[in-house]
Amino acid sequence: MKPDRRALIFSTVWPEPDSSAAGVRQMQWIHFFREMFDEVVLISPSKTKEEGDWGYINLPPGVVRLPLPMNDWRVVDRLKELNPALVMFDRFILEEQFGALVYEAVPHALVVLETQDLHFVRRARQELKEKWLGLEGIPPNFYHTETALRETASLERVDFSFVVSSFEEQLLDREFSLGLDRQRWIPFSFDPIQSEKRSGDFESRSDFVWIGNFRHAPNADALRWTRSEIWPEIRAKIPSAVFNVFGAYPSQEFMDWNRDPSTSIKVHGHAETLEQVFLTARVNLAPLRYGAGVKGKILEGFRYGVPVVTTPVGAEGLLPRTRSELEFPGEVEVGPKALAEAAIRLYQDRSRWNQAQMRALALMEETYSGVEVRAQMKDLVQVLIEKKAKGQLPLWRSRILRHELVNSRKYFSKWIEEKEKKLTPKQGDQS
Repeated sequence: MKPDRRALIFSTVWPEPDSSAAGVRQMQWIHFFREMFDEVVLISPSKTKEEGDWGYINLPPGVVRLPLPMNDWRVVDRLKELNPALVMFDRFILEEQFGALVYEAVPHALVVLETQDLHFVRRARQELKEKWLGLEGIPPNFYHTETALRETASLERVDFSFVVSSFEEQLLDREFSLGLDRQRWIPFSFDPIQSEKRSGDFESRSDFVWIGNFRHAPNADALRWTRSEIWPEIRAKIPSAVFNVFGAYPSQEFMDWNRDPSTSIKVHGHAETLEQVFLTARVNLAPLRYGAGVKGKILEGFRYGVPVVTTPVGAEGLLPRTRSELEFPGEVEVGPKALAEAAIRLYQDRSRWNQAQMRALALMEETYSGVEVRAQMKDLVQVLIEKKAKGQLPLWRSRILRHELVNSRKYFSKWIEEKEKKLTPKQGDQS
């Protein structure tokens, strides 16, 4: 790399790796770019957290925070000063909001999109979560929504996109003609943990566990569904078992579940460490009815040798497409009765559980290994940088869409700026 090379990451919110898989993914990119570039600038329009605030993190050396406003064309001058070699947007919404400014200010920069998950997939499923829970019988053009138009337009404008799910890579290729020359599945990257913290045997573990941000709508929906229709069936057959629920930002609704200890559901709120969640748990219970991307809660469980009981939505995209569904580390079912029976079966069957644990640990080593994933990321980003330097990126259709975005947003943003100036009272004006 040449000296003084800089990467910019536009983040919807400041990363919170302790509260969401999105935060974990964002920090993985930050550390990776810090290895490739001299400086990484993290940009967000969200409110800046102060030290001492929950969720505040100390960024690595060479990574700086830069709050920037939206709809302010003066940001172009700031971007020109920064002169990045690479710009990443962490969701398509950020590309919509800041893309015009980036394309105008630094047309030479490689522009990439980290989708986090495909929003149009999650939103389409949310509307019909019960009917399409099994992901079967989905009608043609089910995903061809207004959100899909917006999101795929963003995918077309940038130079390249990264998805977190093998399923989403396939979907973009098959239904939206965005092949591997435009987007690629980059798995989550995990470094190994100490063996004694991930391979506890069947007898030394007990209880069911859940982890997930309570503010994430699919998580809240899954927990309510579990409490009302799945856990009572499990509790009836395994009365000694406890369902331990962890996650950031628990609402009063969920904390109030602790008022009825007879259910054996314990809502703990934020977990200090993942060891607290998974070290002694026997089964990870994650019955999600809708969602997209991959479920960090399931992968984190696999790291600690905890098999999962989940739905097709929860299992989706975790395995490489070359692997059979029969190799999944746990049980995958659809209805509440079938999920409860699967949970009871996995919890009580030592042989089945041991086999699922071995699959979990093997999957993490073979597909989600930090060393191998980072090498894959480095090779791909280096190729993209070289293509950019040779003028092979952006593609012509990307240039067309960028031209349209820049010219439409430029004048709209300037109109907003002038409007806000008129609405802001001058100094000394008491009216």
